[in-house]
Amino acid sequence: MKNTLDTIKAYAGGITSVLLSFIGLLVISQVVFGASAPLDVIANLQGIVSGFVGEGASLAGVITLLLLVSLLGGCGSCSKK
Repeated sequence: MKNTLDTIKAYAGGITSVLLSFIGLLVISQVVFGASAPLDVIANLQGIVSGFVGEGASLAGVITLLLLVSLLGGCGSCSKK
């Protein structure tokens, strides 16, 4: 059972790392290409963050943002032993 959970954790950590790298690549491509980039990643990220801490945001939104940041920050060490 423990081996199965460790395998699932390793796969989830790997997928998360790939997706976060892809988001970073999209942000860099938008910085390089500007408005001609196919996706407006920076505006989308700003919209997500403003949903947590912008106008009309609540304390629950800020707490949720902090929890997400702590969870994503911890995934970098999931597969390391």
